[in-house]
Amino acid sequence: MKKSILRLLRVALSAGGTFFIACAYGPVDEGGPLVSGRVLHNGTGLTDLNVCATVGEIDYCVRSQAGGAYDLLALPEVLQTATSGFTLCAEDDLGVTAGAVVKTCETVPAGPTPFTMDLEMDEPQL
Repeated sequence: MKKSILRLLRVALSAGGTFFIACAYGPVDEGGPLVSGRVLHNGTGLTDLNVCATVGEIDYCVRSQAGGAYDLLALPEVLQTATSGFTLCAEDDLGVTAGAVVKTCETVPAGPTPFTMDLEMDEPQL
């Protein structure tokens, strides 16, 4: 009986501690959308290209999805820094276009997040 009461008390205190911390500090802000758009070549969306936003000196990368769509998320402090502008690049690092496109970068101008930008991929220079 005594062990049961102690166990119940221990569980109640543990749960209460977690609740207290959540009340004291509030919910965790996990950030939000940084930039989204499509990766294109001659107007056609390209799937499985590596899309990276360079904010400060850190890269945030995702793979383009069906139709070339991409959506980059970032932490709150990164979103704040990104309002000063950043570089957005896409690259066919898996060779899905068989060399038809080369790494393409655009400068995203200063402004509020989230940004929307379509990247039209460059072709190799002959």
